[in-house]
Amino acid sequence: MDKMDRMDTLSLWTATANLYQKGKPLEEHEEADVVIIGAGFTGISSAYHLQKAGKNVIVLEQESIGYGASGRNGGMVLPGYKPTMQELANKYGVDEARQLNALSLASIELVKSLVEAHRISCDFRQTGHIVAAYKAKHFEALKRESEYVNKHFGYASTLLDRSQLHQELDSPVYHGCLVDNMSYSFQPLNYAIGLGEAAKSLGARIFEHTKALSIEYGRYCVKVSTEKGAVTAKDIIVATDGYSGKIMKELNKGVLPISARLIATEQLPKSIVDAVIPKDRMVFDTSNFLYYFRRTPDHRIVFGGGDIRPNLGDAVYRSVYDAMVAIMPKLAGCKIEYRWGGFIGVTLDTFPVIGRSQEGAYFAAGYTGHGASLSTLMGKLLAQWIVTGDAGGYRFEKERLKAFPFYNQKTMLVNLAHYGFKLLDMIG
Repeated sequence: MDKMDRMDTLSLWTATANLYQKGKPLEEHEEADVVIIGAGFTGISSAYHLQKAGKNVIVLEQESIGYGASGRNGGMVLPGYKPTMQELANKYGVDEARQLNALSLASIELVKSLVEAHRISCDFRQTGHIVAAYKAKHFEALKRESEYVNKHFGYASTLLDRSQLHQELDSPVYHGCLVDNMSYSFQPLNYAIGLGEAAKSLGARIFEHTKALSIEYGRYCVKVSTEKGAVTAKDIIVATDGYSGKIMKELNKGVLPISARLIATEQLPKSIVDAVIPKDRMVFDTSNFLYYFRRTPDHRIVFGGGDIRPNLGDAVYRSVYDAMVAIMPKLAGCKIEYRWGGFIGVTLDTFPVIGRSQEGAYFAAGYTGHGASLSTLMGKLLAQWIVTGDAGGYRFEKERLKAFPFYNQKTMLVNLAHYGFKLLDMIG
């Protein structure tokens, strides 16, 4: 295990990122129709679609394109939301749940169309995914969900019990799985870079290493100040999600940043990856800590999940490694070449929200681990809202961003959630 101490802290996605012309820091006072804070999927998609509609857009990114959750996730383009379709139907009615399901699938098609139209090199592949049952009773819940969505949503998901699980996953841990073919894998940072290049080709200006320090709202315009410059625009989109800080009070109160940590193995013999995940599906499980993992085209395993607390240091990656080996014992002894972490934005309802602040800033946030394609769709809807005055009237807009209790004590909230999840996984 001394190999663990020599791990590179670089992410696999950064190590395999496509080259592009880096955006310079903002050092002047610029003007635009719309200023966007954040160059993740939401912000870049907004910029792209606004430029297509004839707007002049400036994007401010405090680090580099895709630096946050957009370029640090597991690379899973999944249908659905954190709540199941049955849970959404119980809450909003079957018809609205069907609409939400259709929007989810449309968001995947949107990503696919952008990748194809702009020839974005990001290993975009339809692999499908499985949901692995962490407990026996979870498999019964997957049965009910599969029957429900197949009946009411025209799905064709299938189930494998514990005796059949080896067809999809070699693991002693799980009690069966649900198989869904309607998902894709990709290299997320390269998708962000490619979408950024597409937006720039339409005229968007993206300034990197440019942190937005303050927002001043006027009657007819807004001014965003940075360390060495400023942007004045008619409209503003704050697309910062789990990296919002205190730049906007609604996001500060209503989005909880939880830590996500991932590791990537060395390149493994194809026989090994074929043995552990024989059909190249992406995998996530039903535990409260939510382990998720997948193969890559160059025969690595990317594995994430576990401890959601911030500021734990290097030792936390050892627990991620231990979890990976417990779930897939054939990986024991493999070298870990990359490890990285980041923040996921979570809302109180674990459901994404699109809205406007009291001062008039547009925003979308709270994808709760399901943002790979939804964020691209949200960016398009934000652009539509600014151009036409109508974001579509979907549930994302109807749901208000609720403030977390004790939102100024975010570390305490995440610690409480951590121990609560740990307890539920032990006894639930």
